[in-house]
Amino acid sequence: MVRDYVSLVRHPDNASLFQAVEMSILAAQSKVPLHIHAEGLRGTGKTSILRAARSIVPRIERVRGCLYNCDPKAPHCPKHAGLDEAALAQLGSEWIPMPFLEISHSAKVATIVGGIDLEKLVSRAHPEAALLPGTLAQAHRGIVFIDEINRLADTSPELADILLDVMGTKPGRLQIEDPGLPKVEISSLVTVWAASNPDEDPGPLEGIRRQLADRFDLCVGVKRPTSHATLMAILQPEALDEVETGKVQQSIAARFMGGLQRMAKQSLNSELLAFLANVYLDHGLESLRALEAITLAAKVHAALGGKNEVDREDLRAVIPLALKHRVAPHVLGDIMEVLNNSRSAPEDVPEAKEVAPQESILDAGGNNRGFLSRLFGSLREPGAEDKEATPQTVLPVSTPAPMPLGNEETRRALIDANLVNPELVTIIAPPNAALPLDAVSESRLVMGEVELGRDK
Repeated sequence: MVRDYVSLVRHPDNASLFQAVEMSILAAQSKVPLHIHAEGLRGTGKTSILRAARSIVPRIERVRGCLYNCDPKAPHCPKHAGLDEAALAQLGSEWIPMPFLEISHSAKVATIVGGIDLEKLVSRAHPEAALLPGTLAQAHRGIVFIDEINRLADTSPELADILLDVMGTKPGRLQIEDPGLPKVEISSLVTVWAASNPDEDPGPLEGIRRQLADRFDLCVGVKRPTSHATLMAILQPEALDEVETGKVQQSIAARFMGGLQRMAKQSLNSELLAFLANVYLDHGLESLRALEAITLAAKVHAALGGKNEVDREDLRAVIPLALKHRVAPHVLGDIMEVLNNSRSAPEDVPEAKEVAPQESILDAGGNNRGFLSRLFGSLREPGAEDKEATPQTVLPVSTPAPMPLGNEETRRALIDANLVNPELVTIIAPPNAALPLDAVSESRLVMGEVELGRDK
C-alpha cells in the first residue's frame, strides 16, 4: 500500500529527496521540467517517497477530453493544434490532477510512445486508422516515474533512447511512427523521475548510459536512517485524521501557488552567473546541462522558499544535487569550498602579493596554505627568466637549532619536534650540492615541464 505523502517520516538522510520532489513539482507547474534521479540502497524509502508524491500534485487545465493534456492556451496534439480560439472555446476545458504515470520494464515501445488505435481500426460502425497516445504522450505537463532505471537502461536500450529524446531539450521531442499511419512528431513537457540502487547489478546509471544520466538535472542520494528516534517514528507513525491531512495538503498547495507566482520573477545576478561560469571552466565540467540544471534548480529553490531572487544559499542547496553524478567527489568538494569561503565572485578576488622579506612561511596556526598559494603564484611564464631584471625575493629560513649532548631520548625528541616545522629542517636534494633554502630562488622551488627540460 502506498502511504500518503504527508504521513511519511522526514529525517536528515532523506530530506534532500523530499525537497527535490517538491521543487520538481513546482517546475512542472511552471512548464519547465526538472528531472530527478534518486539513488540509494534498497529499502531506504526512495520509491515510496516518489510514488507518494502523487497525492500532492496540483491540478492542471486541459482541453476537455484531450488524451494529450493540451493546454487550452497552447494546444499541441494532432487533433487540437490547428484550432482557433473560437473552436477551442466551443470544446471547453476541464481541470484534472497533474498526470502521474509509471513505465515498467516490460513495456513495449508502442505502449510508451504510441501507436495505432486497434479499437477504432476494427470498429464496425466507423473503422479508421487513428493514433493512440502512449504513456509519454499522456503524461504531457505531468510526471513519469521509472523504478530501477539502471536495469532498464541495460536491458531495454530502445526505451532509454526514447527517454533521451524526451529529456534532451525542454520541451522534449516525441516521435510516433506506426505502419499505416503518417509519422507524427509532437513536443513533450514530461518530467521524469527515476530511482535506482547503484550497488546492485548492473551498477550506477552513469556507468551504463552516461548520456541518460546527464539528462537528469538532479541526482539525490538517499541513505538508511541512523537515528534511533527516526526509526521509532517510522515504526510507530503518527496517525493523522482526514482533517489534519487535509490541512497539511492545503499548506503544501499554498506553497506551490506562491512559488508559481514568484517563479516569473526569479533571476541570478551577474556575480552568481560569473561564479557558475568559473566553475564550468576551472573544474572542467563536460556538459552545459550542469549549468542549466543549477540555474533552474536554484530559481525553483528560491521561489519555493519565498524569495524573489536567487542568492548563494540557493546555490549551496542545489549544486551538490546537480553535480553529484557529473563530477568526482573531490571536485565537488573543491567547488563547495570556494562557494562557502568566498564572499565575492572569483574574478574579484585580489591577486596574491609577493612574500615580504620578513614574513613567516607558516601562519600562527601552523597552516602553510598561504605559503603554497604564493609559491605557485610565483611561477613565471617560459622565457620570463631572461626578461626579469628585478632581484628575486628571498624566503626567510631560520637557522637549525643545535643538537644537545644529552641522552638519546632527548635527541630523538628534538628531531621529531624539528620535523614538525619545515623552517627548522635543512633540505638536501642530491646529486646537486646542497644549498641553504635562503639561497634558492622562488622559481626553483617548484619546476614545471619547461624548467625540468632546461636542466637536462
